[in-house]
Formats: sequence, C-alpha cells, structure tokens
Amino acid sequence: MKSKQCLLGLAAFLALAISAYSQAVNGTLLGSVTDSTGAMFPNAKVLITETNTGVSRSTITNESGNYSFPDLPPGMYSIVVEQAGFKRLTRAGIDLQINSSVRVDLVLQPGSVTETIEVTAAAPALQTDRADTGSQMTQVQTANLPLGSGRNYQNLLNLVPGTTRATFQHSQFFNAANSLQTEVNGNMRQGNNYMVEGVDNNQRTGLLQIMVPPVEAIQTVSVSTSNFDAELGRASGAVTNVQLKSGGNEFHGAAYEFLRNSAFNARNFFDPSVGHQAYNYYGGNIGGAIKKNKLFFFGDYLRISDHQANTNLVSIPQMDLRTGNLSRSTTPIYDPATGNADGTGRTQFAGNIIPASRINSISTKLLNLVPAPNLGSGDTNNYFGLLPFTKDSQSLQ
Repeated sequence: MKSKQCLLGLAAFLALAISAYSQAVNGTLLGSVTDSTGAMFPNAKVLITETNTGVSRSTITNESGNYSFPDLPPGMYSIVVEQAGFKRLTRAGIDLQINSSVRVDLVLQPGSVTETIEVTAAAPALQTDRADTGSQMTQVQTANLPLGSGRNYQNLLNLVPGTTRATFQHSQFFNAANSLQTEVNGNMRQGNNYMVEGVDNNQRTGLLQIMVPPVEAIQTVSVSTSNFDAELGRASGAVTNVQLKSGGNEFHGAAYEFLRNSAFNARNFFDPSVGHQAYNYYGGNIGGAIKKNKLFFFGDYLRISDHQANTNLVSIPQMDLRTGNLSRSTTPIYDPATGNADGTGRTQFAGNIIPASRINSISTKLLNLVPAPNLGSGDTNNYFGLLPFTKDSQSLQ
C-alpha cells in the first residue's frame, strides 16, 4: 500500500513537472482552413510534423474551421491538410519559437486528394494572437552577434527596446557565474525574471542568476517586456526564458574555442608595461537520436580559463614621509601636545620633522609592509604593480 502511494505521488509530480514545462517553454500553432471563397471547413484533417525529430501530431478542425496545437516544443514544423474533394495541401518551414503563437491559415483548392499543393513561402503576418511585447533571439543571432567578454547571452538584452546596457554586478567571488544585469522599462533589476527551460534561474536574493548557459548550447532566447502571460511567473521588468538545444534524428556536433591574450593589447600611456592576459573559452557539444522519432539527447561541455595580471597605478607615501620627515612641506607642522586647547600657542616641530618616538608603533609596522614607490620621486601615481587574477570554471549541460 505504501509503495503504491509513493508511485502515485511520483506520477503526480511528473505530471506537474510536464505541465509546468509546457506552460513556460512551448509554443502554439493555430489557424483556419478555408476554400478560395472563404468558406470554413469543419472536420478537415490537420497533421503537423517537427522536421528535426519526425514527431507528428494530428487534429481536426472545429465547426468554425479552426485548428490549434497548444504546448508544442519549439522547432521547425510542416503542416499537411486533407479534405475530401480538395487537393492535399502541405506547408513547410514553419518556425515555432519558445513562448510564441504562430498563426498559419490555409486555403484548399478543389481537386483530388491524391494531388498535392506545396506552399513554400508566405508573407509574414502581424502578431494578432498574443498581447505581450519583446524579442525572440534565435540560434543564428546568438552564434553570430558580438557578445563581449565571457560570451554571455545576457548581453543580447541590449538589443531589446526598453532595456539598459547589461553590466557586471558585485564581486568576482559573489558573482562566480559572471551574471549580467539590466533594468527594463524603468524597473529595478531585481524586477526581472530569468528562466532556463521554464525553470526559475534566480538566486533567492533576486540579485543574480544561478547558471549562465554557454551560448553554444542555446537554441533561443525569449524576452517578454510587457503584457506577458501570468504563467511566466513574477516580474515587473522582463521575463527572459532560455531554450537549450536538443537532439534530432540526425547526429550533429561542434567544437569551439575563443581566446583573448595580451600579445596585441595596447599599453596605457601612464603604465610602464602591459598586463598579462590569457583568456580561453573552449568546449564542444553533440546531439542525436537514441531512438529515431522517439528519444533524443544533447550535451555540451564548456571550460573557461581566465588568467590575468591586472595593472594598478596608485599613490603611496614616499619613504621620508613614513619616518615623520615632512621637511619638504612648506606648511608648518605643529606639535599637538603643546599650546592651548583651542589650538593656539602650539610649537612647530623643528624642521617639520616628527620624532620617531611620537609615531605610533602599530602605524610604523603597517607602513613597513607597504612597498617602496617604483615610479619616480613624486607623491602621486608613484607605484605600478601587476596583481594576479585567476578564475577557472567549467560546465556540463
């Protein structure tokens, strides 16, 4: 009895997970079937097939001649419509994106069902089946648009109307995932909601994201900035949903590497040398079918090696100042232990030199830890140093 309850609980959990996945990740394909006079066709058979996986679904039009395929995985689809007394109509190349509704209206021509009419292109239609606004960035855009340092997909939000430039927030330690932040339509950055495949991808604080998938593993980035569906979750700014790549019937893979180094970097005018940099971004992915038209896989591995020597130009005290020798100063230095409480009647240190006995011993020890200036004898911008920085990470999707 107990094991039966466990199985029922597991089944309920899986059903809930599938439902949640379909809400935020999938799209809808809908439309109407008419003849050349505009008359609607009820009970017409409509078959759709996802091109890469070969997975098919079918339905019939309702009494108004309309059909709808909700909760479809994003992909490239083809449609076939059959009705007795009319030619078979096929329409290919329908690109269904994440969190979108695509309308495809079809017009049948009289003839035999053994005859086929192929529609290869159609004029793009206005979005009339959804009220939200935003942008859809496809694999071509994510692969070819410049993404800046770290190749972070969040840089793509710079292209969405109403957003501010994406920036790095917090320290390298706290923001180990190199998450970027932006403000949308005047809302604070914590008002944005980031998801991966419909799963919440925000820290509990709401300050940063937990995981930043490599752009080579991303199929589509969907950004909704207003009027988005309630199913997408809490947000006062934008909802960004990342769809990862998936396998298909054909095996496909890639290897990639991007690098940056200091060999061609220009030297800052005030720095004596260029800081070392060796940034390597490399990995690979592979996808295919475990069982054709049924079960697929996709995996991506990424490693980032970031080794730098940051340039630092700072001002530190010269050696004579550390010992209390202020004779170079034209301003008189007075002994605070002399004179009146209001500061009058105080005695100037002889030669503007503070005796060693009057300098705090702890301060002396701290000053002894500070290196000597290595750029001239001035009191400003007199020390140049290269500080090492190393940040290595890897991810497996």
